[in-house]
Amino acid sequence: MARYLIAATALPGHVLPMLAIAQHLVNLGHEVRVHTASRFRAQAEATGASFTAFDAAIDFDYRELDQRFPQRQRLPSAHAQLCFGLKHFFADAMAAQRAGLGAILQDFEADAIVVDTMFCGTFPLLLGPREHRPTIVAIGISALPLSSCDTAFFGTALPPSSTPEGRVRNRAMNANLKQAMFGEVQRYFDALLTCAGLPALPDFFIDAMVKLPDLYLQLTAASFEYPRSDLPASVRFVGPLLAPASRDFTPPDWWHELDDGRSVVLVTQGTLANQNPAQLIGPTLQALAGVKDIQVIATTGGPLPAALNMAVPANARVLPFLPYDRLLPKVHAMVTNGGYGSVNHALSLGVPLVVAGATEEKPEIAARVAWSGAGINLGNGQPSARQIGDAVRRLLSEPSYRQRAGVLREDFARHHALTEITTALTALREAAPESVEMAGTPEPIQGNRP
Repeated sequence: MARYLIAATALPGHVLPMLAIAQHLVNLGHEVRVHTASRFRAQAEATGASFTAFDAAIDFDYRELDQRFPQRQRLPSAHAQLCFGLKHFFADAMAAQRAGLGAILQDFEADAIVVDTMFCGTFPLLLGPREHRPTIVAIGISALPLSSCDTAFFGTALPPSSTPEGRVRNRAMNANLKQAMFGEVQRYFDALLTCAGLPALPDFFIDAMVKLPDLYLQLTAASFEYPRSDLPASVRFVGPLLAPASRDFTPPDWWHELDDGRSVVLVTQGTLANQNPAQLIGPTLQALAGVKDIQVIATTGGPLPAALNMAVPANARVLPFLPYDRLLPKVHAMVTNGGYGSVNHALSLGVPLVVAGATEEKPEIAARVAWSGAGINLGNGQPSARQIGDAVRRLLSEPSYRQRAGVLREDFARHHALTEITTALTALREAAPESVEMAGTPEPIQGNRP
């Protein structure tokens, strides 16, 4: 049996997939240590893994990000807010994350460190001598951001092109926009590393997150990702990591109505973006209100917002949560802001999608849905009721969307993510050096806390 150290950025969409991996490895008899914010201690220990919380400097609740970083909300654009987060939430955490890993490895001789895409505390290890660290495996928990001669710059949400003209476009965009849009962030990462006596990143910082680890396991099938002729051999597709089967689910008394012949439309704004239901939930309820052959299920991810209490149409139900493994098999179309996990789960069951994503990497996920033919990208994060209604009717009336979603469902079914991740870890363990000498306490990486 092996020892695995699983470290995760302290956000639910990053932690929960990693805990599913931890649970699976524990069930196989491996020894697992989880390292993330103490907010997730109970969930981590419920997997059977041991737990070490982040250092106090970075051990805060993701629900308090706005209070911790109030400057971010005052920035003039979404892009400026993104760059602020990349510097002060991800890059500034490198020092404490690296120190935390080092402290754990002093008495927990891990065969591998397994991290989510954005856990940057492994950068100092990956830039140092190979013999001073265990194997490092990254898990791709969102759309693959890797630059390629065949794809436009990540963040532009443009479709791929491998034609000669398209590759000229791609090269120019990748060269110019990395500097224009994220040059400041790149310099920030490199300055933190070089000040600690480490090399600067050998690639654009987002590419480095994919290319530096010994293995990068992407949580989807290849058919839901842009083809790249220059994809590194270290990048592998292992299929979607779906939410675990629900237990002790008691269906509500209206559950049988989901099988009454009407089309079921699910609308969700994900786990975190539920403060303003006017983004998607409200317009969807408005767009489909009174449509006799459609019933709408809206999940809010938490308490029902006050704005919805008096505005629920007769053909709709609004609930905090329903388990996807029970609900999605009954759904005919899904309206979503583009969370990677929910999109993959829907496609794994052949459910076509309307996607309206505007923040983080969600526009790229929406673009992949449209490119795959399995849904419609509305191109903004707060569409009108008319836009949503028209898109839902197209999904329900045009068979091509469900057919393309069905093709993806078949491809997804060829994978079992947890099994493939375990197989990859086992192969790396067998091929790894027999002994690893961990380096001593690293030089501190001094971030510029706002």
